[in-house]
Amino acid sequence: MLKLEKLSAFYGKKQVIFDLSAEFKSGRFTAILGRNGSGKSSLLSCIGGIKGYSGKILLGGRDISEIPSRERAKMLSYLPQSLPVTQFTVLETVTFGREPYTSFKLSEKDAEIIENSIEKCGISHLRNKKLTEISGGERQMAYLAMTLAQDADILLLDEPTTYMDAPHARKFLDILKNAQGGGKTVAAVMHDLTQAVKYADDILLIDEGRLIFAGSKEECLKNKAIERV
Repeated sequence: MLKLEKLSAFYGKKQVIFDLSAEFKSGRFTAILGRNGSGKSSLLSCIGGIKGYSGKILLGGRDISEIPSRERAKMLSYLPQSLPVTQFTVLETVTFGREPYTSFKLSEKDAEIIENSIEKCGISHLRNKKLTEISGGERQMAYLAMTLAQDADILLLDEPTTYMDAPHARKFLDILKNAQGGGKTVAAVMHDLTQAVKYADDILLIDEGRLIFAGSKEECLKNKAIERV
């Protein structure tokens, strides 16, 4: 379980998150919603260890700041909104997902997980292509495969379908939903409300850095929280 307690964050002197407390329930898909500039990406970057914060982030009841990075990477993965486009191939990129588990040589299990992740994302035909040689949507699929290969219990994703057309976005979200069905906890910043309502179990709604709603999708729709924001 992932829990936030009075989380606050700043960009310089500007506060972007205000004493936010929330819980991401195990085995559920949470959509993080809000207007542009509301603090959604800042929230994920705090949890992902990219941005500093005050307050507490608890992972399995432990303060995330006290968990060694290698151990933490086995528990939680974070896919930011954009990553640098490198000369690595798709296969090499997906292989990075196994770094928390191996220091030198990939085991047979590592290789199997990598291949399964590539296959799940439908990019086997791109395995030897460099990231610079494929489309933005295909790169996102490669990054998703890397995230799946990491095999963490909690998957955090920041607007992962931004560079995708509608069919590829649906496929991407279907893969996430299947991962959730397999026991993973998924939390994703989403900008498409229709997709959020279709795929999410829970909604976390933020406005100007403050928590407006946290709970089930059904309850969110019933009390018109999204419309208010």
